[in-house]
Parts: sequence; C-alpha cells; structure tokens
Amino acid sequence: MNVSLTDHLVCPRCGPPFGLVLLARDVRDRRVRQGEFGCPNCRDGFPVVGGFGDLRPPPRGPEPSGVVVGEGGGAAVSGELGDAGSEPDGGGAPAGDPDSGTAGAALRLAAALGVTRGPGLIVVPDSCRDEAGPLARMVSGIEVVVVGWGGRALAADGVSAFVTGPRLPLRDGVARGVVAEGGAGEGWWGECLRVLMPGGRIVITGATDTVREWVSSTGLVILLDEDGMMVAAAAVPGASPRMGRWIGRTDKRNP
Repeated sequence: MNVSLTDHLVCPRCGPPFGLVLLARDVRDRRVRQGEFGCPNCRDGFPVVGGFGDLRPPPRGPEPSGVVVGEGGGAAVSGELGDAGSEPDGGGAPAGDPDSGTAGAALRLAAALGVTRGPGLIVVPDSCRDEAGPLARMVSGIEVVVVGWGGRALAADGVSAFVTGPRLPLRDGVARGVVAEGGAGEGWWGECLRVLMPGGRIVITGATDTVREWVSSTGLVILLDEDGMMVAAAAVPGASPRMGRWIGRTDKRNP
C-alpha cells in the first residue's frame, strides 16, 4: 500500500471525519509492506500484511485462502501469506500479466474512466485484479486501489490493495474514477459515488436495468451504455473536474 493513501483513509468503523494513523514496520519505495492502521477515536487496529490491508470493521471473520470471489462475483487466485512478518516468495503475484487480452481489457477500462494522467486515485473491485497493473502503467502517476480479497498478494508499482466491509474507508470525493460491478447492489454503488470527485467517472460492468434506474436517479450524466458496460460522470455545472490531493508515484519522465 502506498503510504500516501493514509491521507485519504478513514476508519471503516467510525467513518468520516475520523482518519487513520499509520504505524509502519516495513516500508520500501514508499509502500507499506508490514504495519498497522489505527483509529484515534475507537482505538481499533487494522493490519497490513504483505502489503495488503485488512480494513474490515469488527467483528472480523477468518481470512479466506486459495481461490477467492469478489463482491460482484469476480474470481481470482490469491497468494498465500505466511507469518505476520513475511511476504509470499518474490514479493507477491504480479498485478496483471501483460498478455494481449489483459492489455486490451485495461485499455478499454482506461478509456472508459477517461483519466489520461495522474495524480489521482482510481478505485476498482478485485474482479479487475489482472487489469490493475497494466492500468497503473498506462496512466502516468495514478494509483489504482484494488478492493477485495482478490487483491491480496498483488505486487505492482502504482497498485494498492485492501479488503473492507460494506463501506469504502475513503474520504468523500477523493477518487478520479471508480469501477463497480452490476451485482454489487445500490449500497456499494452509492459508496462508489460518495468517494468520486466532481467530474469523475463511475464505470459499472455487467450493467442491468436496475443499474440504469439507479444511475438515472442519482443525476449522473450517462456517457456510454453498451456491451454490458455503463459509464457515467458526476456533473459539475460551470466547473472543471476538481483535482484531488493525492501525491503518489512520481513519473521520472513527467515530473
């Protein structure tokens, strides 16, 4: 997890305005490998193991292993984590194998999100696990946040990952783009909309009539609705999209 993500995290139990404090035990290249987030209000702790954050509010159940399924049904193979002080061999599974299919899917996602360069945050579900790395490489200076157990053991520059509960532990309006699944439900779509900054885009895969009704009810501007993908933007009358405060990677070619 990128250490700068701390500026945008809130307690998954208390919510805004209670931000999290990071106690980092192992940081490499501004990425937290081992440590713990803490809430100054409820005093609860949220561990980071092998670069993956467990930001579930209590009570927390056991961690799954092997093949895990994302909230919207997307499956991914997660790496096994060892003891609390260790990482998988090689530092984790690469985020996004650069084959033509994955690259094509990442390119389509990047076009739908409309974010051409950073800085900023893009939030995606773990069903987009394979596209996360290529997407981060395509969009200079962006940080892709993978939400769900499928993000465990990912290793890529520009990719952070955590699991959470029914609410996103992020401040309001901090994401330049979000991706959600059609089967996630209105509660989760609402969370994605909450963290989306004015002018940002929400992409919903597996869009259904229920999704279309929800998008229409929120006042979002529909930009695309085809092949099961709906793209909508948060309208900002008379203003340009507001930039976030995210300070992530620095691209040496574009300082």
